[in-house]
Amino acid sequence: TVIECHRAGLKKSAFAFAAMLMRPEYRNKIDPKYKRRIETLVRRPDTSEGEGEEPTTPCPYCNFMLPECELLCPGCKNNLPYCIATGRHMVRDDWTLCPRCEFPVLCSEFKNLLQSEGTCPMCSEKVEAASLSRTADCTPYLKPEVEQ
Repeated sequence: TVIECHRAGLKKSAFAFAAMLMRPEYRNKIDPKYKRRIETLVRRPDTSEGEGEEPTTPCPYCNFMLPECELLCPGCKNNLPYCIATGRHMVRDDWTLCPRCEFPVLCSEFKNLLQSEGTCPMCSEKVEAASLSRTADCTPYLKPEVEQ
């Protein structure tokens, strides 16, 4: 995990995992071929900007600002619909549906995906980016689980 985080540029996570592995109870269980590299990460952590804070976007139910990959709103306690292109929760101002399977997708992200892939990631049907338009009112697609 330490090496994979470091390779992916997740420097803070790599340092946190490396520091945990350097504890006495785990130190002797580290594979010898990675031990020196992990020790170096703990001794001289990379202080350059690695992982920033995750961007926040509003909840489609209550507009509570939460991390874009969070799928449960702490403000209204609703499970949030997620984008089939990115896995992030849906937002009201960028909402559209796949014209084939009618699953929700962030319009801007779906257009980017269609430029490279050309198909919907959910139904694998060919979709034309020109046929997409933002949904003016996504309220019919929001089914609150908690009364507000």
